[in-house]
Amino acid sequence: MNKLLTYIYTVGLVVFLLPYQGRAQDPIGDEEPAVKVIGTATKDAIMLRWSANTPLGWKHANTYGYIIERRTIAIGDEIVKEPIIKKLTSNPIVPRPMMDWEDFVTNNDNAAIAAQAIYGEDFNVSLEEGGNDIMSIVNQAKALEQRFSFTLFASDQDYEVAKYAGLAYVDTDVKPGERYLYKVYTAIPQEKMEVKFGGVYLGLSDYRPLPEPQDFVGISGDKNIMLSWNFKLLKREYTNYIIERSEDNGSTYHPLSDRPVVNLNERKKNPSDRMFYIDSLSQNNKEYHYRIKGVSPFGEVGPASNVVKAKGVKALQHNPSITQARLMDDNSSAVISWEFPEEGLASVAYFELNRSDQIKENYQVVVANIPKDTRQLEFKNLDAINYFTITAVGVDGTKRISFPKMIQPSDSTPPADPIGLRGVIDSTGVVQLNWTANTEADFLGYRVFRANMENEEYTQITFKPIPDSKIIDTINIETLNSKIYYKVQAFDKRYNPSDFSEVLMLKKPDIVPPTKPVFKSFKADQGVVELSWITSSSIDAIRTLVYRKEKGKEGPWQLVTEADYPQDEFSDTTATPGITYLYTLVTMDDSGLESEPVTPLTISLPDNKQKPKIDRFTAIVNREEKQIAINWKYRSPDVIEFMMYKAEEGKQPTLYKVFDKSQSRFTDKQLIINTKYTYLLQAVFGSRAKSPIKKIEVEY
Repeated sequence: MNKLLTYIYTVGLVVFLLPYQGRAQDPIGDEEPAVKVIGTATKDAIMLRWSANTPLGWKHANTYGYIIERRTIAIGDEIVKEPIIKKLTSNPIVPRPMMDWEDFVTNNDNAAIAAQAIYGEDFNVSLEEGGNDIMSIVNQAKALEQRFSFTLFASDQDYEVAKYAGLAYVDTDVKPGERYLYKVYTAIPQEKMEVKFGGVYLGLSDYRPLPEPQDFVGISGDKNIMLSWNFKLLKREYTNYIIERSEDNGSTYHPLSDRPVVNLNERKKNPSDRMFYIDSLSQNNKEYHYRIKGVSPFGEVGPASNVVKAKGVKALQHNPSITQARLMDDNSSAVISWEFPEEGLASVAYFELNRSDQIKENYQVVVANIPKDTRQLEFKNLDAINYFTITAVGVDGTKRISFPKMIQPSDSTPPADPIGLRGVIDSTGVVQLNWTANTEADFLGYRVFRANMENEEYTQITFKPIPDSKIIDTINIETLNSKIYYKVQAFDKRYNPSDFSEVLMLKKPDIVPPTKPVFKSFKADQGVVELSWITSSSIDAIRTLVYRKEKGKEGPWQLVTEADYPQDEFSDTTATPGITYLYTLVTMDDSGLESEPVTPLTISLPDNKQKPKIDRFTAIVNREEKQIAINWKYRSPDVIEFMMYKAEEGKQPTLYKVFDKSQSRFTDKQLIINTKYTYLLQAVFGSRAKSPIKKIEVEY
């Protein structure tokens, strides 16, 4: 190995083990091979950067080179009708020969990285074990990808390295007012690989000064300063940063390292917005000034950030300890004393007194900036319960806190009894309670109690005293008890309890329908239907609803009565005799809920009113023609038919004939000589009522 490659290998070996994806031209992975181009305008030139977007394309382009073509698109405010085309490269641009890098890599580690990636015979990469053909191909592909990635990395860090690598060009033959379209394409033969060209559209008018780095801060530590800034805001403008430090109050600044700082730990998932750098110091308590400058992918150094002033400070290592917390005779103030090791005072800036009404949380600073030589102070206006701690605040901003001490002024007076308790329950069982708030200065909160029955033991539904005079509770409304009971008790900060409030009774929303009644008996006679039933067993039932409808007809049920409890019978005098009805019962409770209707009863009301007798009923015997002629007369208009019964002597009459209401005669030829016959006739009405029977006897 020659001298150049030996140097390259030595410098580049450690760096090659770091994963990297180039910022200026990120490898696109499985995308179609193409040239990716970026550019920037200075005051008098156009600077270009490019690369093929795949490792294989980059490898072939190193051999065949890149061609740059410039087209003048606009002059002033006018678009050129025929773009002026100029080829900026007489020969394709390729990486400089290996021997041209020798002096360059001696003083430039980025140049050593790029040279090793382009020309090195071996390239360090974690390869898979095994010697079969497939693994050999995989290993070669990984090595090529590493060469490609680190060439882009080195080019991002130093624009001169990008030029040496054949990935950069500066066009100085440009004029103000003109705008150009730059096309960069490879000279790779198409039969070997097809790579799309890339381009960028720029003019000198696109020049913009580089911005200052943002949000630069410094945090003091023990013999170190941690510097941090937001690199994400200017990620497109800067690829690395120069950190400078001044030890003479900002008169002169010097870089902290001979190479810029680059972010090599950027994550694809959940990336951080900030970069960090820790500057180690030889001593504490000396003030340093820091500033940073960004370096663009084109090697331009931007303006300095704001100046951060900081110095190393020794960390706070000791805790204060409260030795006494004594209540004064006025019962409203206390004296707090504490101690702190003398050897730790150099690290202390001041003390703070903190107070809370709870031992573990909610501490607030009540006396700040207590001089560090103070060991005792008086605190007035105590609350009912007071937990105190002392905090030592270090010169580096760290804090050390003592164990708490409690002070309680004497107090045996309970708060006033809660009043004005009221509430509502919705249909889902959510209870909203509120009451008049207490106004005592030492008031702590309320406890709320609940019972399902007025005389049973109440259960507390609050885990601890609540400060507000309202609460939301949830109950089960599908239970047998229809009421719920609440009462409230107030407590002060010494946990002195008041008496209970008056009991509040709330009626639960009724969502459970009452049980059904049961029919017990019925009677239908003399134009009246009498119903009797057993009432519902539900305690909130208030009435029984009686419904009726005519059997066989469509239409709604008719409400005939509402029987208030404890009524259990009803006489329907509105039914029409001769019509068949369906009767059913429904129970209603005091919430308006109704039970399911009972199975309907089918009831027919007979027409029992006296009907007029048949006026005339006669029979004439004709033995010659062997027949009996029967005639009758009846004038009632409601008759629908006549029924005739016949019987031989000594036998029971049976229905013999049914006649239409328009008929009034009949000839009977079903006869036996020397026989005595009895005929019965009865009129039938539309209500199915019947007239009295008319009877005649005939000798034949």
